[in-house]
Amino acid sequence: MTEKTTDRTSVLIVGGSIVGVSAALFLAARGITPILLEQHVGISPRLRAKLFYPRTMEAYRAVGASADIYAIEHSRPRSEYAAVVESLAGAEIRRWRLPAADDYSAVSPCQGAMVKQGDAERVLRTRASAAGADLRFGHRLVGWEQTARGVAAEVLDARGVRYVIEADHLLAADGSASSVRDGLGIARSGDQALASCMEVGFDADLRPLLDGRALALAFADQPGRPFLSWTTDQDAGAVSVTYDPATTDPDTEFTPERCQAIVAAALGLPASAFRITGARRWQMAGWVADTFRADRVFLLGDAAHVCPPVGGFGANTGIQDAWNLAAKLVSVLRGDAGARLLDRYEAERRPIAQLTVEQAVARFEDRQVLSEAAVTLGYRYPDITDASSETKLPLAAEPSHWHGEPGTRLPHIPLATTTGAASSTLDLVRGGRYALLTGSHGQPWMQAARSLDPRGALLDIPQTNVGPECGIGEDGALLVRPDGVVGWRARHLTDVPRTDLDAALRQELMRDDEF
Repeated sequence: MTEKTTDRTSVLIVGGSIVGVSAALFLAARGITPILLEQHVGISPRLRAKLFYPRTMEAYRAVGASADIYAIEHSRPRSEYAAVVESLAGAEIRRWRLPAADDYSAVSPCQGAMVKQGDAERVLRTRASAAGADLRFGHRLVGWEQTARGVAAEVLDARGVRYVIEADHLLAADGSASSVRDGLGIARSGDQALASCMEVGFDADLRPLLDGRALALAFADQPGRPFLSWTTDQDAGAVSVTYDPATTDPDTEFTPERCQAIVAAALGLPASAFRITGARRWQMAGWVADTFRADRVFLLGDAAHVCPPVGGFGANTGIQDAWNLAAKLVSVLRGDAGARLLDRYEAERRPIAQLTVEQAVARFEDRQVLSEAAVTLGYRYPDITDASSETKLPLAAEPSHWHGEPGTRLPHIPLATTTGAASSTLDLVRGGRYALLTGSHGQPWMQAARSLDPRGALLDIPQTNVGPECGIGEDGALLVRPDGVVGWRARHLTDVPRTDLDAALRQELMRDDEF
C-alpha cells in the first residue's frame, strides 16, 4: 500500500468561493502562502452576489485587485437601480437606486462595484495565484482532526488520490452547510427557515428589455411577488418565488410546465424567448454560529452566518471576516503579534455578523432599519474601547459620524500625492503593517515609535498630518491596524508618550515580551 504524501502549510482554507479565495489573496499578498481546497473545478454558474460595497472594495484596493474588478464593471451595462414591474417587459411601477450604487466619495476612496460574483472570483483567483497562494481546485476535504501540532486534514484530489495536509490553522469557508462547522458540533442561533423559495434559472437575451434602464434586479407585481435577477452580461437570470411548505410539495407542484409559466409571466415574454436551465429549492435564513472558533479552526462567511439576500450583505460580510482574520494571522505568523491576538477574531466579527443578520431580516420583514452605509461601512468593533470617550458608542452609525474612535475604520481623508492623483489616509496602511498617524505637532509620538521599533519591523510612520477628522489635536496620535481599523488613539500629547505608546502596542499586539 502506498503511503500517503503529506504537505505542510501555515494556513489551510477549505472552500474556494468568494470568501475563501479572498482570504487566500489577503494572506498571499502579505507573504503568507496558504493552501486552498475547493471541491469544484469551475466557478458556479448560479446567480449569487453582485453588489460589492465600498469597504469590500477598499480591502481589494489594498491588495491590488479593485482596478480589475472595476474594469469588468465598466465593460458591462450599467446596473444601479431596482424596480417593481408589471413584468420585466412591462411597465415599471416604481424604481429606486440601490445603496451600493450611491456616491461614497465623501467617505471612501472606493465606490461600490456591480459585478457578478463569478467575475469577481476569476479576478481573485488570478491575483491570489500570482501572489503565491496554492489553489487546489477539484480537491475535497474528506476528514480532519486537531493535533498537538495544529490541524491534520485528509484530502482527495481530482484523480481520487488521498493525501494529508498539516496546517497551523484551518479556515472554514465551506458555505452554509459547512461540514467543518458541523463536525465541530457548533450550533446556530436565529431563524433557519425565514421563507421557502424555489429558484428557476433561465437563459435569455435580456438586452432588448433592459437597454438604457440600468436595472440590477426587479420584483414582479404578480402573485407570489417573483424576484428577478440576472447576470451583468444580461444573458441569463433567475426568478425566485416563495411557497408554503405546509401546503405545497415543491417536488410535485413545480413541474417543468409551471416553472416555464413562472418565468414567462415574470419576464413578460413567450416561452420561445427563453430556455429553462434548472430549478432548485432553498431556504431563506438568518442565523449566526454560536462560536466562530474552535482552537485552531475558524469559521468565516456563510459557514459562520447567513442572512436574507435583501440588502446584499452576505458576501460583503464574509469578505470582511476574511480581511479581519487574515490581518491577524499575518501579524501572528510574522511574529509581530502574540497568538492571543487571534482570540479577538470572534470577539470582533461575531457582533457585527449579528448586527448584519438582524438588519437583513428587518429588511425582509419591512421593518425600520439602519442605512446600508451604516451597516457595511460604519460599524464599530465593540471589543476595542475608547478610554477617552465619556459616552456609550453605537455598534454602527453613518460613516460621517465617526472621527477616529478606536474600533472604527480609519476615516478617509483625501491626500494629494506627488503625481497629483487623489489618494487616501486608508492608503497609508499597507503591507499588513501597523501605522502611526499623528497631528502636525506629532514629533514626540514619532520619536517614541522609532525608539520602540528602531528597525521599522512592524510599524510605519507616514509623514502625513491628520487632525480633527480623526478626533485628535495637532499633538495627538492614532495607532491603525493592518485592516485599517483604529486600535488606539491619544487626543493630545501625554506626559510619557513612549510609555503610553509602548502600552498601546503591547495591548494591540497581545505581546508580553520586549519589542
